[in-house]
Amino acid sequence: MPIYEYICKSCGERFSLLQKVSATEKDTTCPKCASGEVKKVMSSFCCSGSDAGLLSSSSSHGFSGSG
Repeated sequence: MPIYEYICKSCGERFSLLQKVSATEKDTTCPKCASGEVKKVMSSFCCSGSDAGLLSSSSSHGFSGSG
């Protein structure tokens, strides 16, 4: 199951939930104020570890433009 991020339209709380792929905004309530007025937002993510630089370190492949 993926983790989705939401923001509550009533109180402004930003929260994350582990939900089924089929879950919608209508299935979700704010954990702070219990409002059903929530909006799904784009989540940010971070890459770290030994594979993190693979996309940017290759000059012969990828999107560097120098290739």
